[in-house]
Amino acid sequence: MIPIISCPLPGGGQALIKTQDIGGATTGANPKHCDVYVLGWATNGITVDLSLDDFAEIWVSALLDEGPQEYDIVFTPDAMH
Repeated sequence: MIPIISCPLPGGGQALIKTQDIGGATTGANPKHCDVYVLGWATNGITVDLSLDDFAEIWVSALLDEGPQEYDIVFTPDAMH
C-alpha cells in the first residue's frame, strides 16, 4: 500500500501527497492554511486549505496507520480538467 493523503487547495481542487515524501509543514500567511513541503515536486511548498494542526493530525494518522484500506476512485466529468 502506498500511503497517500488528500488535501484541499485554497482555490478549489485537491492535492494528493505521498506521506513519506512530506518533509515538513509551516503555518501559512493565512492561519487557516499551511504550506506543505514535499520532496521531489513541491520543494518550495504547496499551500493547502488546512490549518497546521489539522494537517499534522491527518499526516501523523496516515503515517501510523498500518491497516490496508481500499478506496474506489471515481472521476466525474466535472472533476476532470
